Amino acid sequence: MTPISPTSRTDLDALLLQPARLFIACLLADTSWRSQLAVQQALGLSTPDLDLHIEFLRAAGYVQCRAEPRELRLTPLGLNRLMEHIGALKTVAATAGALVAEVRAALPAKNPP
Repeated sequence: MTPISPTSRTDLDALLLQPARLFIACLLADTSWRSQLAVQQALGLSTPDLDLHIEFLRAAGYVQCRAEPRELRLTPLGLNRLMEHIGALKTVAATAGALVAEVRAALPAKNPP
């Protein structure tokens, strides 16, 4: 059976496992200032929901905010963690795909009806 790497599990960033926060970080990956409204519209989130996710990212040091105009940008730390998280997700997905293929290959051949 394909071994499951414990490092792939620990490299996942718990903060970025929430899809909205992952997508916010992805939208800010160029590390330029971006309008908070543009991010909100791209994700289709309400203002309170977006504000909550931004606060989590800001508190962790992943996002910087400025009030006027309301803009956001990903910090170098945020970009590093995003890239590490995406790499870990790829490893997890590849391992899952290999496990599924291995399990399916081990199934006995079914007789056609």
